Amino acid sequence: MAALYILFIIMILYFAFSVLKRWQKEKRFPGPPGKPVLGVLFDLELEKLYVVLDKWSKQYGDLFQFTCLGKKFLVVSSSELARDLFLKEPNATTTAGRPPTFIGQYFYRNNSDIVFAESPDQNWTKRRKMMYQTLNAYGEGLMDRERQITQNLITMKNEIQLFIGQTVDPSDIVEEFILNTIEDLVRKLIGRSFGRHGQLQSLMKRFDHDFNEITNMGHDIVYSALPFLRFLPLPHSTNVQNVLKMKDQLMDMLDSMSKEETGDKGVYQFLKNKTLERDPSGHQWFTDLHLWSMIVDLIVAGHLTTRGTLLSMIHILTKRPDLQKSLQTEIDNVIGFARKPNLTDRRHCALVESVTMETLRFISHSPILLHATTEMTNIAGVPVDQNTSIAVNAWAIHHSDKEWNEPFSFKPERFLQPDGSLMSSTDPVRKRLLAFGIGKRGCIGEVFAKSRIFLFLATLMQSFTILEPEDCELPDFLPKDMEPGLLLQPKPYKVRFVQREK
Repeated sequence: MAALYILFIIMILYFAFSVLKRWQKEKRFPGPPGKPVLGVLFDLELEKLYVVLDKWSKQYGDLFQFTCLGKKFLVVSSSELARDLFLKEPNATTTAGRPPTFIGQYFYRNNSDIVFAESPDQNWTKRRKMMYQTLNAYGEGLMDRERQITQNLITMKNEIQLFIGQTVDPSDIVEEFILNTIEDLVRKLIGRSFGRHGQLQSLMKRFDHDFNEITNMGHDIVYSALPFLRFLPLPHSTNVQNVLKMKDQLMDMLDSMSKEETGDKGVYQFLKNKTLERDPSGHQWFTDLHLWSMIVDLIVAGHLTTRGTLLSMIHILTKRPDLQKSLQTEIDNVIGFARKPNLTDRRHCALVESVTMETLRFISHSPILLHATTEMTNIAGVPVDQNTSIAVNAWAIHHSDKEWNEPFSFKPERFLQPDGSLMSSTDPVRKRLLAFGIGKRGCIGEVFAKSRIFLFLATLMQSFTILEPEDCELPDFLPKDMEPGLLLQPKPYKVRFVQREK
């Protein structure tokens, strides 16, 4: 009997030794070792996770992994690797998922939205197409959007003229412009508008600010692994509950307003009717959850992305009077003073476009793009399990000296040809810009956002010059100092607007 026990122990030891040898030979990605169970939890800066990942990319390379609370993350810090992963098959399809997130599960209730939904199945594709239709970002729909944006820009110019020469916080002016354009979308949703002083805009502003905080990826990693934390009296848990309450208020307000008699019932009623449809198997493919999730996506994405870009742009241009002068010269030559800018001017305003691209690169407002593998795959010769989270560190890519010359200098000329024309979309330099995501999970609102940004910047430079405050110096814009969140936002500041002489 003793001999059998000894033989059994020898077999166990041999098996363990074999597994250990095989594990040592197995191809793996480099990365920080971490601690058992906890992984790298205490090495993370949760609010600015992208900064820690950037530091690790310099140590472990452009493709590395880390584990946190039992979850494995593969981090990509190279535009070339990102394009190979998300644009070339077979990985373009197998990496088009989203990992399970706390926000997707508990805020959007079982991933009922488009942005956080995990599996890009047929139902998700249908809802994504409906989002495109709602945005009306192409053809006649885009022309209609242009007319609405132009009208809102007239309101914005009138607002600025009330404060000519005064030191002001430009966030109020920018947010009013953005929220007015979003309200135009909402008007299409429910058939009416409410005005700048109405309850809806105030609620949307507060909702977006708090939503941006609770969707920070660092906190989501912790709450995804430990969802019971939402029941504890922690600051983040309280913020989540407050945002959920505001979401309910917002949806109740929209639903109530949609029932009022108006001349146009709008897209909201159209979407409501979609909830009555059934797929060929008799299932409800578009639910009330999908309806309110789509509206939340529209409001949040439409506000925060453009807010961060425009406010950053104003700050940067205030410190660059030479660049303002060059922009004004281009606009004077292409558009002149007599007429309003329109979207057809974009192709002739290479500097305006390059300033927009450089702002998007410089601020990298969406610092981490999150994907997940939908099945077992192979990346860079290493087997990768299904449901592995892939974090594209856009912040690291946009500020890498391997990708850009002087990455922390604001240089719009990097997107221009020697003759001053804009680089083509196929140019290797432009391909490194991942501001709106990449692949099948690319941002739906890219065309809408770029249209608004162009019309805003062209209108602003046509009519005004931006100066520093008289009583204090405006500090330089530093991307590293932006306020954290799902979408980075510039810190508050003040400037002066002066009217240009015609």
